[in-house]
Amino acid sequence: MSPERPNLLFIMADQLRADALACCGPAPARTPNLDALAAGGTLFSQCRTVSPICMPARAALLSGVYPHQLGIWNNDPFTFPSAAPNWVKTLRTAGYRTSVIGKTHYYPYDGSVPDMRQAEPLISSYGYDDVDEIPGPRVSGRLLSHMTALWRDRGYLDGVRGDLESRYAGNHAMARESVLPLELYPDVYVGQQAEAYLKAYDRPEPFFCFVSFGGPHDPWDCPREYAAQFDGVTVQPALKAFVDACPDRPRGVWDEGPHHPPFSAADVEAIRRNYAGKVSLIDYQIGNVLKALATTGRLDNTVIIFSSDHGEMNGDHGRLYKQNFLESSVLVPLIARIPGRLASRSDALIELQDIGPTMLELAGLEPGYPQCGKSFANLIGDKESHSHNHRSIVFSEYNREIMAFDGRWKLVVNPRSEPYLLFDLASDPAESINLASCGKWKAEESRLVHAIEQFVERNKFRV
Repeated sequence: MSPERPNLLFIMADQLRADALACCGPAPARTPNLDALAAGGTLFSQCRTVSPICMPARAALLSGVYPHQLGIWNNDPFTFPSAAPNWVKTLRTAGYRTSVIGKTHYYPYDGSVPDMRQAEPLISSYGYDDVDEIPGPRVSGRLLSHMTALWRDRGYLDGVRGDLESRYAGNHAMARESVLPLELYPDVYVGQQAEAYLKAYDRPEPFFCFVSFGGPHDPWDCPREYAAQFDGVTVQPALKAFVDACPDRPRGVWDEGPHHPPFSAADVEAIRRNYAGKVSLIDYQIGNVLKALATTGRLDNTVIIFSSDHGEMNGDHGRLYKQNFLESSVLVPLIARIPGRLASRSDALIELQDIGPTMLELAGLEPGYPQCGKSFANLIGDKESHSHNHRSIVFSEYNREIMAFDGRWKLVVNPRSEPYLLFDLASDPAESINLASCGKWKAEESRLVHAIEQFVERNKFRV
């Protein structure tokens, strides 16, 4: 890599669980491009989201502070404050040409901004020079953007709207192919736009490009060309719901039940095949984006980081979607590649918001504002990175609940600060037995409760 500032490429998928990649788990998805990126870079096995739901996770990632510091605990209407400092602004100020292609979710996708193209000045205020934003998959039928305007002009928008309404009016687990042709499918659109942008980039300044796929987030609408690849393919069975070692434990958000109607074992199999198809489609598009860098001679001067905002339950523990602190929901993939550095693997504990300060350090910059992210740049390409004490505990937040995980023990406290979920991932990686409120593990429970109390105390400042 040249001594000049490198180009920076950040690729993110939406609702991608860590084991969905062939290089990370037993899922059937075909991900040769991400596997190759991991084989030539650093694959981090212990990255967890700071919130298992879209808006808080993305706001924390952009700002480098925790969701509670932004006053956002779920997907309630929230607009990221334009005046707040963030690492994309820092890159632009330092001379990077910044761009975002795909989903941001930095403001509500509730129809309050019916034409997303009108929000481009807002997105620009966050530090992005070039913007091609798309809506999230669930609302793509009712928000205009460059992409959905193309659907309208081609006569597909009404069909998408009707398809989405029928899916979420009944069985949320419905898996059927998209009503869109493959070339208009959202993840194909994002991939093609990113590929074209990078091929055409001819400015003198280095670029930061954020490529943000909307999939494999539900609905389970994988185009037939990819869904057919997994017809009849054996999928991993869903994890069974955990049992309480002490049934009289305190209750929390988990106990309020799922955010969807009931589904069957057959539904889960269909979802998992469909999900694998969507992941494989995204991988193919990522391959085209990387080829664009190679054909323009920029691959050897571009830092690449890949991750996701949160995971997807896919039927594990009897749930779909996310919105909880079990591994299927909070553990996300993280791959980082710096040209010229050795390939490696790391089990260092990472938080999603660590990506921002890492990007800044690799650009020779510092945040210069209060934030909580911690660069992992020194771990990329380090054969001994597993021995580094990057973080001793990682935290995640949702609906006024907080999770603490120390690499073995995971504790979740409810909004009353009562511990109600406790898992020993060393002996129980499937999180099959909840040990909360059982005296035998009182020392571990008390230690992590104290860690959460200290975490809240030292992160009181607000943005």
